[in-house]
Amino acid sequence: MQMQRRIGAVLVLAALAGGAGPAAAKTDAAPTPPEVCRDCHLPEFEAWRGSDHFQSMRLAEEDAVLGDFSDVRVTFHGIESRFFRSGDDYRVETVGASGERGVFPVRYTFGWRPLQQYLLDAGNSRLQAFDVAWDDRPAAQGGQRWFHLQPDEEVVPGHPFFWTGHTMHWGSQCAACHSTHVTKSADASGHLSTAFEAANVTCEACHGNAAVHVRHARAGTTGSVPHAGFTDGPSPPIAWRLAPGARIATPDKAGDSREIDQCGGCHALRMPLGADAQGKPFHDAYRIQLPGDVHYFPDGQIREEVFVLGSFLQSRMHARGVTCGNCHDPHSGNLVAEGNGVCAQCHRAASYDGPTHHRHAAGTPGSACIDCHMPARTYMGVDPRRDHAFPIPRPSLSAELGVPNACTGCHQDRSDAWAQEKLRNWGVSEKEHWARLSQHLHRGDPAAADALYASVAGDTPPMVKASLLAQAAALPSHKVQALLELGLRDSEPLVRRGAVAGAQGQPPAERWRLLAPHMNDPVASVRFETAIALADIAPALPAKALAAMRDLFAEQRRLLAPTADLAETQRRLANLEDRLGKRGAARAAFERALTIDPTSVPALIDYADFLQREGQERKAGELLARALRLAPDGPIANVAYGLHLIRSGHRHEALAPLAKAAATPDASARFLYIHAVAQHSLGHHAAALETLRTGIERWPWDPNLLSTLVIYLDDPQSPETQRHLATLAELEPN
Repeated sequence: MQMQRRIGAVLVLAALAGGAGPAAAKTDAAPTPPEVCRDCHLPEFEAWRGSDHFQSMRLAEEDAVLGDFSDVRVTFHGIESRFFRSGDDYRVETVGASGERGVFPVRYTFGWRPLQQYLLDAGNSRLQAFDVAWDDRPAAQGGQRWFHLQPDEEVVPGHPFFWTGHTMHWGSQCAACHSTHVTKSADASGHLSTAFEAANVTCEACHGNAAVHVRHARAGTTGSVPHAGFTDGPSPPIAWRLAPGARIATPDKAGDSREIDQCGGCHALRMPLGADAQGKPFHDAYRIQLPGDVHYFPDGQIREEVFVLGSFLQSRMHARGVTCGNCHDPHSGNLVAEGNGVCAQCHRAASYDGPTHHRHAAGTPGSACIDCHMPARTYMGVDPRRDHAFPIPRPSLSAELGVPNACTGCHQDRSDAWAQEKLRNWGVSEKEHWARLSQHLHRGDPAAADALYASVAGDTPPMVKASLLAQAAALPSHKVQALLELGLRDSEPLVRRGAVAGAQGQPPAERWRLLAPHMNDPVASVRFETAIALADIAPALPAKALAAMRDLFAEQRRLLAPTADLAETQRRLANLEDRLGKRGAARAAFERALTIDPTSVPALIDYADFLQREGQERKAGELLARALRLAPDGPIANVAYGLHLIRSGHRHEALAPLAKAAATPDASARFLYIHAVAQHSLGHHAAALETLRTGIERWPWDPNLLSTLVIYLDDPQSPETQRHLATLAELEPN
């Protein structure tokens, strides 16, 4: 299951890497090297030289390489790798894509602390991120060693995360955010070439082209041109002021989103929309990953690598107007103050920085604000990253939903109940959290519609509203039309996008009524979501409606085109063309997806579904067998393979993968329904009833589970049947 989640995360990371990075305005003028900026901006230049941006990607030269290349040999997953030098050059001898050993030049370093990766020349102009990295932490902390980024999986040739594969390809996956103004082009054979203006993240990545500014600066005329010669000016800083007696500061003016638009282009788990994000508002350039899937815990805490912005948009800090630069120096990336001093800029220290608030002795673990409100999660083996939603520890949610909390994250020998009792004894009153509403939506509880309406109408952060609205698709359609209309009218594009996703549960005519106006929404991410929501019903709509959607789907293709080198993009295109009835185009896109990445489990599963509908069951089965080898615990792969076995006449053999899918924590109600039907068809009547009852415990309002159990019980007068019939009547009164 862990690998299945990682594969899903990597697919979104693939989409993240494919497009433009920071949203600075770009021109056709020649780039300006940072050394030119140094002449007038020495403090900023020196701060940048010590930053992660400077170290994002550098030529593999002695002042950049941190790892031990003194003919060191290490072995992981049965593969020995040798790190050595040949003159001034750095080399790695290891196993390549074919399984044969080779010597690969190190072209660039990638990052620096707490780990450094290396880009190897894999031939054919392909730079690949090696999957053995250097741990640059001090030896006393376990560092100064080579380590494998995937220690718990047998990463060998053919594995999705093997270093020569698509997920480790620099040009497709990494370049946009590690370099400045990256461009990609393909020749007639489809070979991808990637170029950049600077290998690392330089001044122009954020400020835009400086040619006009430099010309006026040298002439002393910057005051005569808008924004001192840049296309746009910097985001004006917001000052926060603590009024006498106030515990929390207030801003001296309303802010704008430009700084978040700027930083969020790379510091977010997002999908680029179109070729040029430069100068656009974030949601017009990217489609951010919402909480509510495997990338986040059910309460919105970080789970997979989500890169800050998705968490920050959930926070009360963002809602009040805090931006990145309030806490981080924009040139060094460092915090603007030491320790709790960062928070004390806005939270009066006398009220918050003491045992009366945090209940820990000063200077001990738990006394730092970040210990409780920015819990860390470790990625890439050694890299702890803090949650920027600034959550309040909620041990009760941990007990209910299995989410982490800072209390027992530190006191690992204690229980969630112990932590909750401590909070209660301290007089901490627990406020309601949206995660509980999310769980009711996930279970299809029709009563959740009223609570969702109140949440959307209230001051819930737009990021959370969007996630909750997207889950409204699980509720009975008649229960959610009013709240979808409310969400679709919202001024925040994120909220409108969530409402569009939630409308996918509506019947075709109602969906068209709700979403037709948003084909021309002013924000690209909303239009993108609208195209997804309308594509599968387009063939069933009147010709006039289909004609109106033609431009929408054409734009969808244009928005995806710049990331056509990604398998996930080709899968999206294939599914779009399939839903629109363009079977030839769909087949071609599926083939391209699997040429780019033969290990893409979602592409294998979707293409297999396409092929079986085309009558090619045998080939579909071959693809599903490949998917199952790559993700043996994946519920979707197991269900798809089980259904293939049933269609192929191997009904008894199908029970094992169907049972496996139904038993996973990430199973859906549909998986248990399919398993029960398969059991019943083979005469396992009691087992089918048990599967359905188990499903109804998790999804008490799922109509397929309920109606199938009523049919299989075949006892209209039994209390169990009557209870389920009453629930079905509540779901569909008519």
